[in-house]
Amino acid sequence: MSPLTAARRRWTVDEQKKLDDLLEAGKTAPEIATALQRTPQGIYARLQRLDIKRKKAARRRLVELKAKEK
Repeated sequence: MSPLTAARRRWTVDEQKKLDDLLEAGKTAPEIATALQRTPQGIYARLQRLDIKRKKAARRRLVELKAKEK
């Protein structure tokens, strides 16, 4: 696989913003993939990574709040 394939291309800030906008508009993964010139699998993978990051951040905030309560 060459380094220029979509699987190797990093997500830009603009692509992330467009992803967020398309999700809010209720678009499906295949529709988003077409708009961003990526594969549906790439969209699913990105969403999974973002969900994991959000869950970790939420856990960190919870730990910080509990520490402040003490």
